[in-house]
Amino acid sequence: MSVKANALANYAGQLYTTLIGIIVYPFYLAWMGEEAYGLVGFFIVLQAWLNLLDMGMSPTLARETARAATHQGEQWQQLRGLVRSLEIVFLGLAVAMVVSITLGSDWIANHWLEVDTLSREEVAWCIVLMGFMIGMRWLASLYRSGIQGLERQVSLNVANVVIATFKFVGVLLILQFVSTQPSAYFEYQIAIALLELLVMGVMFYRLLGGRERWQGFSWAVVRPVLPFAGGVAYTAGIWILMTQLDKLLLSSFLPLSEYGYFTLVVVVANAIMTLTMPISRALMPRMTGLLASQEEAQMLRLYRRASQFIAATLLPVAGMVALYGGQLLYAWTGNMEAAQWGAPILLWYALGNGLLAIGAFQYYLQYAHGKLRLHVIYNTVSVLIVVPVVVVAAWQWQAIGVAVAWFGFRLLSFVSWTPFVHSRFAPGIHGQWMTRDILPCAVATALMLLLYQWLDLALWSLPRPWIFVSLMAMGIAILLVNAVVSSVGRDMIIRRLQERKHDRATH
Repeated sequence: MSVKANALANYAGQLYTTLIGIIVYPFYLAWMGEEAYGLVGFFIVLQAWLNLLDMGMSPTLARETARAATHQGEQWQQLRGLVRSLEIVFLGLAVAMVVSITLGSDWIANHWLEVDTLSREEVAWCIVLMGFMIGMRWLASLYRSGIQGLERQVSLNVANVVIATFKFVGVLLILQFVSTQPSAYFEYQIAIALLELLVMGVMFYRLLGGRERWQGFSWAVVRPVLPFAGGVAYTAGIWILMTQLDKLLLSSFLPLSEYGYFTLVVVVANAIMTLTMPISRALMPRMTGLLASQEEAQMLRLYRRASQFIAATLLPVAGMVALYGGQLLYAWTGNMEAAQWGAPILLWYALGNGLLAIGAFQYYLQYAHGKLRLHVIYNTVSVLIVVPVVVVAAWQWQAIGVAVAWFGFRLLSFVSWTPFVHSRFAPGIHGQWMTRDILPCAVATALMLLLYQWLDLALWSLPRPWIFVSLMAMGIAILLVNAVVSSVGRDMIIRRLQERKHDRATH
């Protein structure tokens, strides 16, 4: 499959799962209540923290499958042994994870979370269910990484769409006709997590093919990938610490009802980064394969075009969410209290995530080269700065404090770290990358947003559906401007015009 086909499939799948989540989350808030919805937010944070146990093995498997698919032969046989060995490790850690969460569920319900209206027993049981669900989803992520590495994103996204439909839409039927208790929500999600595990496992094994008997854990096939996996694991751990520490601390500092509002902010802000996932899933295996085939110039061309595409499409989204976050939250949920509480916090998270989406390309470059030493050093220094700042900000100013801290660090990283990485892995590229790929779209987006400022108060007076329509129209206008400003967009427009001219001439 081409990068374009995989990226389109990823975007279609991601767009569907994002939209269906956007549609159903307000129903969760309305039917379950703020505290129960806060438990859903706590589950998301807990799942992110327990990804530390992945130890870099899922990204490593994705990279090894991409390399094995390029070379076939003996590397393909080694891949089979690696898969079986990682399965054994993941299964053992998943069992340990479930047992640990079960044993700590009472303490979390009674001492960590600030519960007001829900019963402590109900909360403790929900936390037990979270443990089982995380264990199954975590094991499924191993198979999903292998499928991504083999660049079978079309079939993967078909499966993701089906699972997402059951996950989001099916639970609405449970909440509407069975029970609005949070335990009913999590009990249903366990069944969907089991379905996801089975589907991903069957898909991956079919792609691997072969019928020979596989052995158990093999240290010989695991040892060669440990240096890369160790680098990924270390940086992933630090990354989780930097991106999830604020959410973990606020789950204890905020009342569970306010944490429900904060969860809405996180969902919207994370949607910005979610929009980059489809292209990164298609991009990293292809960049790795191009370097393995000694085609570095083609890899860098792909890198720049992908960077420009993300800048043209994502910066307008980040800017719109930042400036019109209150209107967006109100139009989405119909809850004015949630909108007013979340608007100033969403502004800083949205801007920070916009910078992060562009800065993430430097990680893709290091990943493709298989050299993560600089990434490890960068994240080590970063965590030494970020952790104390976030702890103080959360303690003193709670949600608004950590939001401002997040934006400030993302801005500092983009300005200082991006040129350094380019100088090491793609010397001479940074000036053109900034002036031709990023800045034109950033400047065009900023100017368009300035023109829209007079609409800020007018949007509040519109009915909720019309707020959505107005914001979408404004965003589409910015996207069209960026399509003209960016070289990728101009090339596409010129190509389409030439094709139409040729068609008219031939007919």
